[in-house]
Amino acid sequence: MEIRGFTVKYSKRKAKIVKSEEMALLERVNGLQAKAEKKPHYRNIILELQAEKLRLKRIMTFKTKGAILRSKVRWHEQGERNTKYFYGLEKRNFNNKTIARLKIGENAFTSNQIEILSKEKIFYESLYKTKNLNPENSMGQYSSTQKTYLL
Repeated sequence: MEIRGFTVKYSKRKAKIVKSEEMALLERVNGLQAKAEKKPHYRNIILELQAEKLRLKRIMTFKTKGAILRSKVRWHEQGERNTKYFYGLEKRNFNNKTIARLKIGENAFTSNQIEILSKEKIFYESLYKTKNLNPENSMGQYSSTQKTYLL
């Protein structure tokens, strides 16, 4: 469990650094764009603007590859960047893993996440609870008098 905790911390820290770099690059690109519009004949400003745009493009490509990987899509044509499609797939896969509404009675439903979690806990506790059919057999092992073993 220590490895997982370490990797989560590392990943969050790295993502925060990349996000701050991206924001700084966006500010620099906007500033250089404004300077280039005011002074279009200054070649240094234009070259610096192109370099910053290239760095920003690399970050966006990296983020797109991450979205493709997380969306578990194996098919991806070279050069095609349907980022919106892959982010949508990622979001849909996440939503498919969550329970938005749960039937708790004959005609009763709940959308409250806390109540859903408590009902799930109760269900799995009762599912995996050992039911001892023979009171003399305290270990819950199969005995010859029992025909079935229930969990």
